[in-house]
Amino acid sequence: MATVGEHYRLIDPAREPCVYRVVGATDEVTLLRVTDADGRRVNTGEICRISSSTLAAEFKRSENPDSGFTPASSLRNALSGLYWSVRMYL
Repeated sequence: MATVGEHYRLIDPAREPCVYRVVGATDEVTLLRVTDADGRRVNTGEICRISSSTLAAEFKRSENPDSGFTPASSLRNALSGLYWSVRMYL
């Protein structure tokens, strides 16, 4: 049984390999998409509801995409912030 806060990734290689976070676990499991195909954090608002048996058959546990420090991501975020700080005055 899935618990709220766990992360899962689709097993099927034909579908987009994004990560989902469990946001509800009752009779059905409610999943919120939290990454894109490249593993970058996204806020899509995409929610899907599936049965526990579908979760067990089509998904595997995954790492939390928010954990860990990567220098490349930090640099990309800093440059993006700098761009938008300048852009708002143009």
